Amino acid sequence: MNRLFTLFLFILLFSGSLHAQDSLPVPAKDTLVLRDNNKYNFSEFIHESGKFIVQPVKWRAGDWLKIGVIGGITYLLMQQDESIRTSALDNPQYSKSVPMEIGKQWGGFVLVPVTVVALLTHGSLAHNNTTKKLGFEIAEAALYSEAISFVSKGCIGRARPFTNKGADNYRSFTFFDSPQNSFPAGHVDAAFALSTVLSRNVESGFLKVIAYIPAGLTAASRIYQDEHWTSDVFVGGVIGYFVGNWVVNLHQKKESRIELSSLYPLSLKVHLD
Repeated sequence: MNRLFTLFLFILLFSGSLHAQDSLPVPAKDTLVLRDNNKYNFSEFIHESGKFIVQPVKWRAGDWLKIGVIGGITYLLMQQDESIRTSALDNPQYSKSVPMEIGKQWGGFVLVPVTVVALLTHGSLAHNNTTKKLGFEIAEAALYSEAISFVSKGCIGRARPFTNKGADNYRSFTFFDSPQNSFPAGHVDAAFALSTVLSRNVESGFLKVIAYIPAGLTAASRIYQDEHWTSDVFVGGVIGYFVGNWVVNLHQKKESRIELSSLYPLSLKVHLD
């Protein structure tokens, strides 16, 4: 019953991020994209945060289907949480390995803020809108993901595996009790938010895949270091992935476009969102 309650509460809290996978029109071959160098600022962040909060009212049947699938997978993983933890503890040599430490830092609360500050600073000082946009999107994706995780953790109150209370131990409304804040995995949502934004901002298919490797290491590290159950990690990854895509999609939709509709006679169409 505790597991079902957890899934139900998670669905309510997570609903803002799932509307991220709307299909986007592919720009025409002769389309030039114009970007506003000044739009990635605090005012825009507040405006877009409002959009994020009201996303649940825009849900369609496909979004509910995604939630159902995610909930079903999460429930199945919960049945295996204890056995997966036992297997991880039986292989302690991996817990402090270099890959696990890399994963821990990728989803940690130092790398993401430092990356954001560096990108935004460079973008502003060098008038480089590419790095400014990237920093802005990483900041939004990480903050929105962490907000969902923070509220979920506090409301659900699932015990972390290292407490040895078991995977079914819940004590709701424990917002500032870290050992009782296991579901979902905060490091993992931040890691996947970061990797998703990076992946969406590169052209190379190879780099798009590579961007997710450190996020995968983060997921593995949280299990091997006994900080989270496997189901916590799965949900954290889902949150980061969908939120990261929502942020990038939002900015792609808001770009103004000039379409070269005819070369002779020269004809331009301006599309303003």
